[in-house]
Amino acid sequence: MTSEKSSALRKRGPQPLSAEQVCERIRAAILSGELKPGAKLTEQDLAAELEVSRTPIREAIRQLEVERLVTRTPFVGVTVTRLSPEDVIELLDIREVLEGLVARLAARNMDSVHLQRLKKSLQLLAVSARKGDVAAYLEHALGFRRALVECCRSNTLAELVLAIENRLRLTGSRTAMLPGRMEAAIREHEALLEAVARGDADAAEQLNRERIRHIRDAVAKSISFSIL
Repeated sequence: MTSEKSSALRKRGPQPLSAEQVCERIRAAILSGELKPGAKLTEQDLAAELEVSRTPIREAIRQLEVERLVTRTPFVGVTVTRLSPEDVIELLDIREVLEGLVARLAARNMDSVHLQRLKKSLQLLAVSARKGDVAAYLEHALGFRRALVECCRSNTLAELVLAIENRLRLTGSRTAMLPGRMEAAIREHEALLEAVARGDADAAEQLNRERIRHIRDAVAKSISFSIL
């Protein structure tokens, strides 16, 4: 924790924050990278920054432990979770299955409003990739996935996808920074959008699973090179 308050944690408004609001602030700081993997979180520091008692901080940390965004270690305390290479590969394997189902259900339930959202997100995704703007690219890729998930009409699936997505966000922009990954992703999203638009559930599932497998393979290759 730094002495200067991060934007995500900064106290706003005269009313004290609830435990849920405290959890949202800490989660946002973790997912945005303001609180980085390995960063130590103490009840005292968080309570001071958020201007609350330690009770809502304690409740928020317990929830973030359930979400596996923070880790409690004996003699160390609570830290932002640091994913191992094996953790990332495992999460991508799970994500492949879940997002394949997302694409299948989205193709079955697609409507004109969400289709336009997907097209707009893809346009913005392509622009940010050409500019090499990784932050914007990740934002629009997230918007594309969220539009697909909304079309599934399954709260359970949405919760599972979000949980995996948030854990993978602990890696920051590493996958997007892999050579050629953004350019390849544009082509993959274009093919996926075409399948979803024509209601081809089988093709949509296959394409989305292949997209995640390509990410997994690229990550695995980058890990093997880093070991050599």
